[in-house]
Amino acid sequence: MTGNRLHPARAALAALMVLAPLACAAESSFGTGSATARVRLVVVVPPVFQVLRATQTAGGYDYLVWTNMKSITIGGREYRFARPGENTVHVPTAPPGAWVVHGL
Repeated sequence: MTGNRLHPARAALAALMVLAPLACAAESSFGTGSATARVRLVVVVPPVFQVLRATQTAGGYDYLVWTNMKSITIGGREYRFARPGENTVHVPTAPPGAWVVHGL
């Protein structure tokens, strides 16, 4: 008779042991499906302009420049480049007989 009395207790214990790992698994996996994160990375690159070589030509000066910008302004005139890096800029000189007055 003792076997019949322990049978329901064993069944309850077995059911408890089977369901206990599922409850723990359900609790630990609840947060993993909803986790989010954001990373913001900001890189500030200052503008760089460097004259590598200046060559006098018949109509002005040719400057070999290196820049990390797509356009630069020299003397109020904007020069645009196809890509950053080494580029050649032609700056014309004033025509002969022209007077250039500074400081006005």
